[in-house]
This record gives sequence, structure tokens and C-alpha cells, in this order.
Amino acid sequence: SDLFILPACRMWASAHFLAAGCLTSMALTVASGAFLIPHASERTPIARSRGFAARTAQRPGISSSRANCRSFLAAAAGMTLPFTLFAAGSRSRRSPVAARRATPKQWLERVKRIQGGRALFDVTIPKPLGVIPKNFPKRPGVGIASIKPDGNTSLHNDQVLLRNKDAMFILEGDEVVGINGEICEGKDVEEVGALVKAAEGDSITLKLCRNYTQGPVKVLWKPTLKSATMKRGTSLRVCEEFLGANVRFSCEDGWCSSCWHANELYMNNYRICKNVVPPTWDSVLPFILISAAELRRSKGIAVKNLVQADGVLPPREDGKIR
Repeated sequence: SDLFILPACRMWASAHFLAAGCLTSMALTVASGAFLIPHASERTPIARSRGFAARTAQRPGISSSRANCRSFLAAAAGMTLPFTLFAAGSRSRRSPVAARRATPKQWLERVKRIQGGRALFDVTIPKPLGVIPKNFPKRPGVGIASIKPDGNTSLHNDQVLLRNKDAMFILEGDEVVGINGEICEGKDVEEVGALVKAAEGDSITLKLCRNYTQGPVKVLWKPTLKSATMKRGTSLRVCEEFLGANVRFSCEDGWCSSCWHANELYMNNYRICKNVVPPTWDSVLPFILISAAELRRSKGIAVKNLVQADGVLPPREDGKIR
């Protein structure tokens, strides 16, 4: 039995000595104020530690005492290396926390509902706005006819739709009813344009009104992150072709599941080859479609387990409709 006890005691003593040495080197490092995450050029194997003192002495802002201490620690890399690597490794593993997607309730809280199926909200856009306004053809008022690509309004929409900025996105068809607090509802494009030109400062706050029951819908495709403003009832296959979402189609009846996508806000299943932009969609919310692969990767959910958005049940194994 002595043959086993003696090696065990030696192993315990070696481990104890190593731990004590590491703790001692840490204490020396902290006392000298040199327990820092290494510079990128210093995160190198032990073989490169010979030039450590010279490089450290040349770095501005590090006193000679700290440089001497750090060179001593580099020489004793067998003790201190586990700590410095751990510190550097923990820092390199840090990554920005992705903003959580707004819920339907949060989207609705960003507007004020008024009579007639309309919603009011304010947005602040840097100059120039990057929109083309036009008079409504059959009633007084000015609406957003189009949004210029890469303009400030388009950039604002990207921040809201893709980065979850706490604001509302602007949609073609929104009516301009206020400029920097001044009401302009019912005015023509010349009067509204004059207010915009006269506005002081580097940005303009627009008060917009949206018909959320009858107007167009903002469709966003994931993971391509391409978006477009589409009419209600438009075939999702037309939307996919317009946006170039590269959806794969493998059948004619829609039940092969190759084109299935989920609506990210309500988690129901859309067959791209058969379904349309919902005619009753609340356009305060963007209509976000996420592919089956992206849904499984980001949320761990299988799209085939979601309820069909149109309520249609898949055919039975014998081919008959349920």
C-alpha cells in the first residue's frame, strides 16, 4: 500500500505548491497594479515571452515598476499564464446581446388609436427626409407616396424593423398631419412642403396617420431581411419573387412543407405557394415571415408543428381532405 500512498502524497504536494505559487503571483500582480488583460500583441505563446519586457517598456502609460512586474510574470508564465489566458478568453467570448423583437402589444403601444380605423404616431427623421409626398387623389391631404432607397427615412425604417429601435416605421400611404407640432391635416403638398422647408434644426418630427385596416402592409422576409410594401391579398409567392427570397417550391398543393414559413409575431404557418398577405392584417405591425430553417436555428421551433394560418388541415394519408 505504501507504493500508492507515496506517489499520491507527492501529487498532492505538487498540486498544493502550484496553487500556492499561482496565488502568490496573482497577489504580486494585483499589488503592482499590473493585473490587466494583455494587449492583443501580447496574447502569444510562451515562446514569445522573451521580448515581453522590451515591448512593455515601450508602451506609453505603463510605469517602470509595472513593466518590471509584468516582465517577471511573463518569465514565470508557467504560473501566471492560466490566469491571463482566462481573462483574455472571457473577454473575447463576450458578444453584443441582440435586441429582442417587439411583441404585438409593444407595437400597438407605439401608436394612438382614433376613430375610423386610424392610428396616430410621431417620428423624428434627420434632414433631408428622403420621401416623396403627394396629394391624395380623391380627398384633401398629403400622403407618403414613396420612400427613397438609402434615404434617411429608409435608414430609420431599417433601425426600427431590423434593430428594434423603439419607434414606428413609416409606410407608403401614411398621411402627414403635423410638422414639428404644427397641424397640417387637409393641406396640399405645396403648403406641407413649405412647412418642411421652414423647419429649423437638423431633423423634423412628423405626425403621421395610418389606416391600419385598409392600407398597405409592410412585409419583411427573414433571414434575407428584405422588405417591401404590399397590398392586402397579394399572393405571398408574388411577394417572394419581388423580394428575391429564394424560397424552394417542390409541390403544387402546398403540403410538401418546402415553402412553409412562420409569421414571427403570431407563430402560425404560411404556405407561400398558396397563402396571401392577410386582408385583415393590422398594418401597425410589420408582417414578418421567417423560413423554417431560420426558425429552427433562432428559436428551436419546427414550422411543421405550427397551426396553419388559414386554418386548413393537411390531407390525410389516403389523400382525402379532412
